[in-house]
Formats: sequence, C-alpha cells, structure tokens
Amino acid sequence: MQSLRTRKPSQSQPKGQKPGNRLAKSGTRDARKSTRVDDKIKKRMSMRYADISSPTDASVPAVPSIPFTLRPGTYKDSDEVPRGREQPKEDSKEIELKMLDKDDFDPDAFLKLKMANSTEAELRSLQSSLRSSKDEVALDLQRNVFKNYAEFVMVSKEISTLENEMLEFKEALAEWKGMPSLLHIDDSASVTERRRNVRSSIADLRVLYANQMQNLHTQIEGSSKFIPTTPGRHVILEMDSILALNPATYKVDHSVRFVLLDDAVLVARRRRRRNNSETDKLIAERCWPLNDMLVLDTKDTASMTNVFKIRHNKETHVYRTEIGADKKQLLTQFRQVAEELAAKKRKEREGEHQRRKSLWVGGDRTSHAFVPEVPFPDFLAEIAAKSEMGSTVSDKAERDLRWVGDFSDDLTVAVALRQWDRAVSLIEDGEGKLNSMPTLAAKLTPLKSTLTAALLQSLSMPSNRKSTVVHLISLLVRLKAGAAARNTFLTARTDVMRKRVRMITFEGHIGMYISDLAIVMFTGIKHTADWFLASFKENEVASCFIEWAKSQIQSYAEMFRKQVYTSDTDPATVEEAIKLTRLQSKRVCSYTLKPG
Repeated sequence: MQSLRTRKPSQSQPKGQKPGNRLAKSGTRDARKSTRVDDKIKKRMSMRYADISSPTDASVPAVPSIPFTLRPGTYKDSDEVPRGREQPKEDSKEIELKMLDKDDFDPDAFLKLKMANSTEAELRSLQSSLRSSKDEVALDLQRNVFKNYAEFVMVSKEISTLENEMLEFKEALAEWKGMPSLLHIDDSASVTERRRNVRSSIADLRVLYANQMQNLHTQIEGSSKFIPTTPGRHVILEMDSILALNPATYKVDHSVRFVLLDDAVLVARRRRRRNNSETDKLIAERCWPLNDMLVLDTKDTASMTNVFKIRHNKETHVYRTEIGADKKQLLTQFRQVAEELAAKKRKEREGEHQRRKSLWVGGDRTSHAFVPEVPFPDFLAEIAAKSEMGSTVSDKAERDLRWVGDFSDDLTVAVALRQWDRAVSLIEDGEGKLNSMPTLAAKLTPLKSTLTAALLQSLSMPSNRKSTVVHLISLLVRLKAGAAARNTFLTARTDVMRKRVRMITFEGHIGMYISDLAIVMFTGIKHTADWFLASFKENEVASCFIEWAKSQIQSYAEMFRKQVYTSDTDPATVEEAIKLTRLQSKRVCSYTLKPG
C-alpha cells in the first residue's frame, strides 16, 4: 500500500498554491518520529480494506417500476400538461364510460389506478363523476323499460298463448296415441288397413260417443232429460262409492255415482230395491254445467277426510270419497276438463270474431261495411287521429267486442268477490258507453240485474249493521233500484222484529210480558227510523216508512189485545199494561229527541 503522505510524480499541484512552506514543514515532521500524529497515521495506514469492486453474493433489490401517472404520455390532473397534448373533458369521460361498459371490467384495478396518487379533491371529483354516471345509467334503464313495456307485454302474451297451444298439442298427441285402443284397432294390422281405419276414424268416434250416451241413458233413469245426446258429447269418467253428506251436519245421506262428461257433471242416486225381485237402479239426481259450477277442496280433519264441495248458484253440496286417491283423481279430472272446455269456448269466440271480421272487411262495394280508401286532407289529419276517423269499421267493431268481453269478465269477477263499489262503478261506466257501443246492452242488462239481486240479498241479511245497510242502500240507489231497496229493507226489519218477539218468554205475568213486548217493538221501530232516514235523504219516500210503522203499531195492538183483554183479566192488570205501554213509548221518544 502506498503512503498517504507521498504524492505520485504524475499528479500536478493545484494552481496558485506555493509548495515551499509545506515541504519544509513535512521535512521537519519526518525527522520527528516520536510525535503522536505520526504514530496514528502509521497505524491507520497499516490497516487492510475489502475490495468492494468485485461481485458479491448479496441480493440486490429490483429497480422500482415507474408509476402510471409518471409514464411518458400520461399526466396527472394536478400536473402541468404540455401544450398541444391537452385532451377535452368529454373525451376522458367517454373513455371512462367505455371502461365501465366493458364486460371484463375490474373495479378493484380501476380504483387502484384512480387512487394511486390522487389528492382529496381528485377523489371527490371521482366520486361525483361516478354518482352522476350511476344516475344516468338508472335513467337510461328506466327509459328503456318504459319504451319496451308494450313489447314485453305483447311477447308475454304470445308466450302464454304458445304454452297453451303446446299443452293442447300434447293432449291431442296423447289422445291420438290412445285412439287405437279406443277404436279396437290391432297394432299388427297392415298399412292399408290402418289407412282405411284412419279415414273412418271420425265416423267411428261419433258412433262411439253415441253408443256411450245411449248406454248412459239406459243405465241411469232420467239422464236423457239432463244430458241429451248431442254431437261431440261423451263420457270421460264414471266413479261410484261417493257419499253425499248433509251440508249442515256432515252426516252421510246416501251414496251416489259421478259421471263426468266433456261439458257437464251428472250425479245419479241409487234407488233401493223394494223387494227381492227388483234390482238397484240409478236415478239422475242433479246435473251441473262445468261453466256454472265451482269445485272446492277441503282440508282433512281428524273426524272428516276426503271431503269436497260443489257450489252451483246459491246451493252448496258436500260429498266424500272412501279413498283419498279417488278424490284426487276426480278433482284432477274436473280441473282438466274445465280447462279444455274453456279453451274450446275461447277458440269458438275467436273463430266467431274472425268470421265477423271477414264479413265486415270482405264485403263488396255495395255493402255497408265497405269503406273507400280516400285520403284525408291535411287540415283533417289531426282531427281524424283523435276521433278515430282514420280507423276502419271492422277495427272499431273488433275493438268494441274485445272491450265488451273484458268489461263483462271484470264485472262478473267483482260480483263474485262481493266488491260492490267496483261493480257499481263498472255498471255506471258501461251505461255511459251505451250510446257508442250498442252491443254492450246485451251484456250490461243481465249483469246489472245480477248485481242488483246480489245487493238485495246482502241487504236482507238480519246480521247487518247500520253502516252496512246505509252503504248497500246507497249503491242500490246508484243502480236506480231505490224502491226495491226500501221494500227489501223494511221486509228484513219486519222479520227481525218478529224473531225478537218470538224470543220473549211468557212466564205468567202479563205486565212483565207487555213491558218486554213494548221494548222490542218500540225500539225496533226507533232503530228502523234512524237507519231509514240515514239511507234515504228524499222526503218523498218517508210515506213508505210511515205506512210500515203504522202496520207495526197495529201488530203490537193486536198482540196487546190478545194478551190483555181476556175474559178473566183483572181491570188493574189492564191499567198496568196500558201504563207500561205509555211509559215505554215515552222513554223511546225521549231517547229519540235527545241531541246527538
């Protein structure tokens, strides 16, 4: 190792420095070997140092990557962007939207990229931009939903129609597969025989149905009156050992046979034989069309199982099967045949609509349905669009028929569900459209009479409260059935008062009986007066209530005479009865005259 005190010859001294004094001083120091500084320098120079220029085994960390915002061509929002390279905000926003719209969008990577070297202001602007993008997407989605709603409804209807047609097609295939067994056709027959059988299958099917109905009329007495032989009517299912129950007590009444046809249900009762020479014979008891009946399944209980009900109009019939599988099979057949019948009726209605449409559209120029294709002037185009002058007569007729069908269905459902307010509103709407839809009258009149009859029946219930009575009478007045409502209400009140009078027990004391009778009669008249005046606001109808009250007072006087004025009655008892009558009458009148 070279000494630090010596200098190489090749090294030059710095300019402006004079070496005279330095050399002199260094020479004196070399002479003095006992100095402390010289010892320390020697000691320092005697040490060895590692050569760090050679390669070592130490691991060197990798060079860090350049951040995305500091790469060439990318700039942060806070950095200065070179002139000529500044991009508009719309382009950056579009780029962000495109990134968000990608299918392989990674939100974590997007957030890491945006939040790598962002300040608080940049994060807030990013949050606001994301919120605005979210709101725009929601509005766009809502607009698309509203725009495509009509198409969605149309497609859903087409899908349901296709499903129904597929089910019908599946059932037709099942029936077609079972035809050889029904027509007793051998599967091993030749192709020629099969073709001949196929050609005559329709005729054979008619003959088969006719034979079925003939055998049914022979087996069940009186069945020809309920279900005469008609083209296409046939038997689907027959089931015995069904017990008819009393609807009130659920006790077994008798055994019946159910015969399910394609459009009706026949119930036959087995008549017991009078002597040994006679045989048990079936007699037709009831028959219901499938369109007018309702089958209700009931839950099994500990005391009663396999029970179902059939409701037709106002009657309810209860039946029970011995085996649960029979009940399940019967109810399944009921539902399946009802659906087939409804589909058949719907097809007939559609065919009738198409036939009428063809009559309207396909007429010649001399018919009333012909509408010449004359273009409207410009000043009438807007008026024609609003008043439907641009539509053809056939379109209007078809639209009216469709509206009438929907109207009748809604009104029937409202009456069945006892939605009286909705039903009356529908009747009023229908009456308002009678002038523009003459075909509505044929449907509206029977439906209105049905609704009126249902409201009158509900009004005649003895358990009605004052609010219920007032509401029902107001609906009947809207239907222009005020007279029938008054008669029904007063008749119902008369029946209620008679029942209350019959509930009075006569224990031998005339005064006590007369007191109870006066309370019942006078209180009933008072309550009837309150309900009547709250329901009918017109003064002209008060005479009807006066006549009713007069008849009730006469009834009370007749009962009073029969109980009091007898041959063995004491005059004091008569005076007491008259006094009690006056007292109860004044008490009821005082209650009536009290304010509130």
